[in-house]
Amino acid sequence: GLALATALMPKFGGREIFEAAQAQAAGNPAANILVLIYLDGGNDGLNTLIPWNDPQYHTKRSRIGIADGAGLPLGGPAPDANFHWHPALTGLRDLYDAGKVAVLPSVDYTPTDQSHFNSQIYWRTGIVGQSYERSGWLGRTIDRIGVTNNPLQAVSVGWGLDPVLLSRSKPVATVFDPADFAMYIPGVWDPKEGLSPYRGMVSGARTRARRSAQGAMRNAISVYDRLGGLRAAPRLPEDPTPYSNDYLGKGLRNVARMLGAGLGTRIVTVSHSGFDTHINQASTHPELLTSLGNSLKAFQDDLTAKGLSDRVMTMVWSEFGRRVEDNDSNGTDHGAGGLMLLVGDHARAGIRTEFPGLSVLDGNDNLRVTTQFRTVYATILEDWLGVPAGAILPRITSTRLPLFV
Repeated sequence: GLALATALMPKFGGREIFEAAQAQAAGNPAANILVLIYLDGGNDGLNTLIPWNDPQYHTKRSRIGIADGAGLPLGGPAPDANFHWHPALTGLRDLYDAGKVAVLPSVDYTPTDQSHFNSQIYWRTGIVGQSYERSGWLGRTIDRIGVTNNPLQAVSVGWGLDPVLLSRSKPVATVFDPADFAMYIPGVWDPKEGLSPYRGMVSGARTRARRSAQGAMRNAISVYDRLGGLRAAPRLPEDPTPYSNDYLGKGLRNVARMLGAGLGTRIVTVSHSGFDTHINQASTHPELLTSLGNSLKAFQDDLTAKGLSDRVMTMVWSEFGRRVEDNDSNGTDHGAGGLMLLVGDHARAGIRTEFPGLSVLDGNDNLRVTTQFRTVYATILEDWLGVPAGAILPRITSTRLPLFV
């Protein structure tokens, strides 16, 4: 079915592709899809989800704390008077009030070290501590559930591969805008003409190195061909809700386009940078959160219009949170106990992990970690992607969380 759809796709107009009621996945048209949004730099979870009635909040955040009454209440089917959203998160507030957001405060690994480098490796490999493992936890997942001939089964939406998708054996792809994906060769201005000779060079290798190069070439050509219908679309339908006109908004819009085209995609990653807010956080963090909230709302509305929202879960994560106490530069330094979000029709709305409060902190005066991020991963693997967590995460415990409905 996927081969037939791929062969016919360039013959369809853009409207038929983009308005498809349901994506056609390889071997399983109802397969669940996971989308990751990485908040690069360490998002300040305490100003994203504000513990506004904790007496220590305004004491510790005397410079950058959100004033009483300025935050957005958590309403809808899972109201919680203990927290407010940052006032810039109107889009996320609307999704929460609609019962589509599971909130996971104080998630991290222990003991924490507040290193960007180490934390990113741990979160992306799914392994804490020293390890020879290079593949990402979702790359290993694709190795288990993926196929050998569809690089678009896992897509890093950006200009380089997200290491979380680094696989051992199954192909994955990096694409930002499907309309711009092409084979570019210096001095050859027609991508189609430049691609033609490469099509005849993808077999017949006698050495391991050449076979490896040919495999990469076949994957690139496969991605080019499978994106043909999106590349040739004369026009795009209007978005149900406008996306933010920035990297994240454009990236999520492209994610929705690719999912709507029925390319067998199961996992997608996107990044949103700028969250290392050591200085002047009050002037930079609201803009970042406005983009996040509005882009999430537009993405969810777009999925609903395409008939995909029943199958897609979006996970928002960052490598750590910020320190509880703000600094002399009107910012926050590296901390612990980050905030995760799950957004989708089947997210179990409400606060789903324990928030430890600000009165008793850890030995470094950071938020105490109450939930290991690997426990969240294990729950997503088993309850959303249908993969045994033990096959992906070495030495994982049996603890799971109520995250889905």
